Amino acid sequence: MNRVKIYLRWLLVALALMGPDAAADTPADYETLRGRKALAQLPGDSARIYGIAHSQPTDLAASRSAMASCEAERSDTETRCEVTRLNDEAITSGQQIRAQVGSEPHPLYLWRYQSETATVFLAGSIHVLKPSLCPLPPQLDEAFSQADYLVLEVDTERMSSPDLQAQSLRFALLPGQQTLSDVLPAPLYERLNVHLMAYGMSARTIGRAKPAVVMNELVLARLTALGYLSDYGLEQHFRARLGTRQILELESIESQLSLLFDQPMALQIQLLIDTLDQEYLIEPLLTDMLIAWLSGNDQRFLDLFEQQAGDSNLAIAFNRQLLGERNVGMANKVRDYLQGQGTYFVLAGAAHFIGPEGIVALLAQQEIHGHRVMSDESAIFAAQTNQH
Repeated sequence: MNRVKIYLRWLLVALALMGPDAAADTPADYETLRGRKALAQLPGDSARIYGIAHSQPTDLAASRSAMASCEAERSDTETRCEVTRLNDEAITSGQQIRAQVGSEPHPLYLWRYQSETATVFLAGSIHVLKPSLCPLPPQLDEAFSQADYLVLEVDTERMSSPDLQAQSLRFALLPGQQTLSDVLPAPLYERLNVHLMAYGMSARTIGRAKPAVVMNELVLARLTALGYLSDYGLEQHFRARLGTRQILELESIESQLSLLFDQPMALQIQLLIDTLDQEYLIEPLLTDMLIAWLSGNDQRFLDLFEQQAGDSNLAIAFNRQLLGERNVGMANKVRDYLQGQGTYFVLAGAAHFIGPEGIVALLAQQEIHGHRVMSDESAIFAAQTNQH
């Protein structure tokens, strides 16, 4: 959905220009600095290489300015800087996340299925990551190296830019001449405006964007400010290594746009409220989800996924659409691949594969069984004898 989000952004105000950074300040000075501020550091060398920005117009400007200052100092090292403080909030580093995974063998979000004519790898994706969480488990690249096809939820690069823009706008705008102020209660409208201002946006300038679009942009802006970028998500990682492989889709762009942005207005408003309520809980929630993902802890991952989705009846119903109903179609696609020929690397959100309604369970109901790859084994040679 990365390019879709880019096209939706014409609805939003451009990010505020970066203010001057404060190269003379040191990490020890950070607590005394004023205004919107951020600290970026090079993992393992934070005492020497860092970047600080303060007195910035927005959180995004502070985060990006601090990162730019740190990156300018890191010389030829391949290690990337990461944001470790945003205003008064400490951001968990990639090193701290990895330290909680442990070295004992554990399941990966990678399954291997094999028929007489085809092999299918199911890989559970996290769509946004920070650079310091790379490299990924080597079994993912190992499995991908065998693939003839990369299978994504949707291939946003399949459509031309004008067609994708038109398709996106068809779902993104409120009907007629309605604006956010027409569909949101006044207190919620004002509350939303306060949150948007932290990212250089406002409810007035967003104008005719649907609440679901605004919610999506708020989450994306928050994650970006925290240093989590789609450029480092698994989709971009494997796209960059595509080579001559063909890309296949589990779903259509239209179906995803409809799911995300064409929900009843009551649901869109509730999801927006939930997003505002949880905006400053995103960092610890995402940290815990990443630890669960890297550790292969399915139940913990599902619990956290449901927690961030909200606990209202409307949010629970939407979550069922987001996962359960879509998983049926995805599982059927995987079954079809196994009846064909070649090797398929299927990459979808990690939550799609686990739980009693996940793709793996749905395949088992059809007597299609695979092998879950462990952290201490090869993806290529794991369960070579498994048949569906």
